[in-house]
Amino acid sequence: MSYRIFYYHGAELGLATKVAKGVLEIDNKAIAIKSGGNSYHIAFHDVEDVELIRLHKIGRVIRLKHGDGTHFLSVVRFMVGQFALINFLATGRVFNRIQNAVNSKHNQA
Repeated sequence: MSYRIFYYHGAELGLATKVAKGVLEIDNKAIAIKSGGNSYHIAFHDVEDVELIRLHKIGRVIRLKHGDGTHFLSVVRFMVGQFALINFLATGRVFNRIQNAVNSKHNQA
């Protein structure tokens, strides 16, 4: 399944942070973030921590800590420039799916 998202690869996310838009695809082994010609693949067994946080009380954001750093992402309804309307419920569903996959991969090890 694929979702329209905004994402940021870095240590912290704030209101002034420049985010990029892309598409998130989830399969049984990993997630893929695709934006333009770039593609980031994060295997579930490489994820150290996944959290659902509230960004300044305006929306849900998923924080993925993995071997290559930290990714922040959120499912959006639409995005114009740096303004995004976050899909609150879809972001929660994506978080649950990622968290369940990460937990099952870590329990297998």
